[in-house]
Amino acid sequence: MSKNKISPLIGVLICINTMIGAGLFINSKQIVPIAGAYSFLGYIFAGLLMFPIILSIATLAKLHPVSGGLYVFSKSYISDWAGFLSGWGYFIGKTTSVALLMHKFNTFFQAQFSVLSNVPTIAMDYCFIFLLILLNLAGASVGGKVQYVFSTLKALPILFVFGVGFYSFDPSVWSFGSSDFSSIFLIVPLCVFATMGFEIICSVGHLIDDPTRNIKKVILTAFFVVVSINTVFQFLIYGSLGAMLGSVEVPILGLAQKALPSLEILGRVLNGSVYAAILGACFSILTTNCWNLYTLADNNHIPFKRFFTKLSSTNVPWIAILAEGVLGCLVLTVSNDQTALTSLSVFAQLIAIFLSMIAAYKAVGVVSNSGLYRFIPVLGLGTSLYILTMAVFNICKSGVSFPFLAIFLIGIVLAIFKRFFQKRTKQ
Repeated sequence: MSKNKISPLIGVLICINTMIGAGLFINSKQIVPIAGAYSFLGYIFAGLLMFPIILSIATLAKLHPVSGGLYVFSKSYISDWAGFLSGWGYFIGKTTSVALLMHKFNTFFQAQFSVLSNVPTIAMDYCFIFLLILLNLAGASVGGKVQYVFSTLKALPILFVFGVGFYSFDPSVWSFGSSDFSSIFLIVPLCVFATMGFEIICSVGHLIDDPTRNIKKVILTAFFVVVSINTVFQFLIYGSLGAMLGSVEVPILGLAQKALPSLEILGRVLNGSVYAAILGACFSILTTNCWNLYTLADNNHIPFKRFFTKLSSTNVPWIAILAEGVLGCLVLTVSNDQTALTSLSVFAQLIAIFLSMIAAYKAVGVVSNSGLYRFIPVLGLGTSLYILTMAVFNICKSGVSFPFLAIFLIGIVLAIFKRFFQKRTKQ
């Protein structure tokens, strides 16, 4: 295997590092007051709901193992403009996610060290974003080792909950009621969002070793691993803390204090590992998302193709990843409404997934032996419409981020200008 290729195992780790962020640890507290003892079932329902989307996108990735992922799917089976809308929306959405996650990490990091109290958090955001970019520029061989490090840090609190949760499991805390069961459906949207991120690997399909054979396996393996981890994690942490889980400030600390009250430092280390999971998600997104900008430029959707498609000696689109970092810093600089920013970021990514379901439906009719039954993308369309509706409700609740909209619209205007200029040149 080439040193600039990604092995299937590293591909799975990239997906897992993107999918498992702080959401797993935060959700464990948020969903208990709603669904109680049934809260762990929310992840099973979410997994079943998301499976048609997973299978459809995994099949498309196998058919098109190239850079750009969701952009290529929509372009190939719908239209050039659908491809652009999918690729640009996904790129902006993921870049914004990196910025927001980094800010959350640095807010925690700064609170741990009083010497950093006078340093502006946004300055730390800039530094860490570009530190991760420098690590990415080292190429896939170094990036793979970094993925192992972040995966190990992320595994610490999860393994702690699995081990201690099993040891301190208390059957008496389980109280099942019909009202709790009916409330499962209220937590499904939260659980669904915790299973997203798998599609990020499609952006670097061309870098996976033997992608035609491996990329579908990578996506499906990562998805089943994450759904299983989320389900077992929620089951065990509730089985140890019971309804108290809904009231503790930091669930992982609550479990550590109950099981090992004399080891206060352990709780702090585990909590730090939770935030390391955020840093790992940022690294994985930066690794893959820059290829979406590269592909948009390579397909003449945005100006300056010659610059954005430059590759380093380690096969990294170095100008594209630098542009991604600058854009993330810009988003943090011009917007102070992070809730609205998050809602629009998720919505933009969901548009790309919705268009991919339309592409999958059309692909079944066009590609013989695609390995996908037509009803699968139909179910995926239903799921994506449901998630989009939830995202719209969140936007209505949190408001609109005008800086995000401005950046999104600037990209569309540039694409229109580029297309118009190309037509004039041909004439």
